Amino acid sequence: MPPFPFVDYPESVGKEKQKTKASDFDQLHLIVGNKVLPVEGQFRRIAFELADAGISRFQAQRDYARAATDMGGVKVNASVPKDEAFQKVSGSFNDAMRNKLDYPGENYSYDTYFFPTPTGRKWMLIMVSQDTVRVTSIEEKQTASVVKLISAAAMKSELDSKGHVALYINFDTDKAAIRPDGKPAVDEIAALMKKETALHLSVEGHTDNVGDKARNIALSRERAQAVVQALVSDGIDGARLTAAGHGPDKPLMDNGSEEGRAKNRRVELVKVAKS
Repeated sequence: MPPFPFVDYPESVGKEKQKTKASDFDQLHLIVGNKVLPVEGQFRRIAFELADAGISRFQAQRDYARAATDMGGVKVNASVPKDEAFQKVSGSFNDAMRNKLDYPGENYSYDTYFFPTPTGRKWMLIMVSQDTVRVTSIEEKQTASVVKLISAAAMKSELDSKGHVALYINFDTDKAAIRPDGKPAVDEIAALMKKETALHLSVEGHTDNVGDKARNIALSRERAQAVVQALVSDGIDGARLTAAGHGPDKPLMDNGSEEGRAKNRRVELVKVAKS
């Protein structure tokens, strides 16, 4: 397989007509099956007008799809954003979902290709309208987190001063199972509660506003319950814990950006006064 970014502009598209966006590390969202999958790594998106390339929409779709399959890529999306099958699983196609998928409009095709290579997971997203071509190449990679784990002592400080503390415990998209890299945060909560034996907490889940609101509320509640269950498994008395889910109803930031949506996807510990 060619090195990242795998494909490039047609030779007929001059540099002045090329519209490139790239990052060494970012999170993008792709449709896989009928679900939205977050992917992290380096990406490069090329965009150009069909008129500048001197090719048809059919040729652009055919040539980039052929390039993907020739490199061993497998088409993995079963639907496009406007399809009922996608919206039934992933929620309504509103502005928030459009921004999350970085999908320009319903006049664009949408094809996700996956490359299961020995050197890591790679992806290509091909979108073509009657006027424009957008091809995004993604190479997954991990980077050191810039967010430090909140210690038990720091949690206690915020609970004492504010009555609540926001935690960013990792869950897979649309699932309530705590990922292995989310377990250290749960361990810190358990350590706090073992030291502060009179502490009672309400564990409250929150989501962004992407997708169906009722599903988000249910998911946030399920995630809060998963944290409670993990704490009980760590030896914490379940009578000291309650779980609640608020979905998108209590955002910390505007949901108009990925940064804001990421900040809103959280689990909060709320101190409960006991007489």
